[in-house]
Amino acid sequence: MKALHNSDIRLTDSLERQLLAEAIEAQQEYALDRALKQLFQKLASFFKAPESRVHHTVRTAH
Repeated sequence: MKALHNSDIRLTDSLERQLLAEAIEAQQEYALDRALKQLFQKLASFFKAPESRVHHTVRTAH
């Protein structure tokens, strides 16, 4: 791979638009993945045994 000696690299308008579109698409896919993960976590918690969802505190008389 050639080393780039000139740090002043310019993007063409079409390349810039393409890179921005890809970045936006990746961000939307990430948001969709997170939403699906949260949905599956809620569904999984719904099907858990009721004993694991209820938090009881036990008090003893002294």
